[in-house]
Amino acid sequence: MAALTVLVLAVAGGPLGLLWHLLAPTVPVVNAGAGRVLVNDPAPEEYIAADGWFSLLCLGFGLAAAVTAWLVLRRDRGPWLLAGVILGTLAGPVVAWQSGRLIGRAAYDQWRGSSGSGATFDAPPDLNAYGTLLVAAFAAAIVLTLMAGWSNDPDLDTPGAKPGYGNDLAHYPISSDWPDAPDQTAEPAPPGPGPAAPPHG
Repeated sequence: MAALTVLVLAVAGGPLGLLWHLLAPTVPVVNAGAGRVLVNDPAPEEYIAADGWFSLLCLGFGLAAAVTAWLVLRRDRGPWLLAGVILGTLAGPVVAWQSGRLIGRAAYDQWRGSSGSGATFDAPPDLNAYGTLLVAAFAAAIVLTLMAGWSNDPDLDTPGAKPGYGNDLAHYPISSDWPDAPDQTAEPAPPGPGPAAPPHG
């Protein structure tokens, strides 16, 4: 189940990348000649905006992945679910980044090869702060840890407990090393022999 969770979250990175491409602004660039492309803005904010949008989307992605996995995969709660979600939220943003930056990349490359010096173009967004790729995994790990700490699931807070008992302690098997109490309904044991009588002189 952990491998399937990683696969599902990695595939979900595709739509996430499309959403990032739609929200992040394009970057105005100019052909400076000799194969050089420069940003046509002395103080470009588009790079920061692209990284910011990616961070926010990855934060939401990590939160949604953790909550969904916790609610849907109830029988698989535990370290393997945590590992699957973390690995999936590491793979998903990478897929989102690559898929988002490739949209419109072919037209941009064609412009670079065919345009003359001084021509301008709106380049597709790209990621510059690679640390944002870890945002989703951090968010998912924190949320899953908090939900596990607050959960009353006996599989998490009672080692060896069987699922389905809930909080009803009357159903839990209880073992003890104390000896069994005597049966109150049993007949009393016959009295033991009294003290020996002293010999007669």
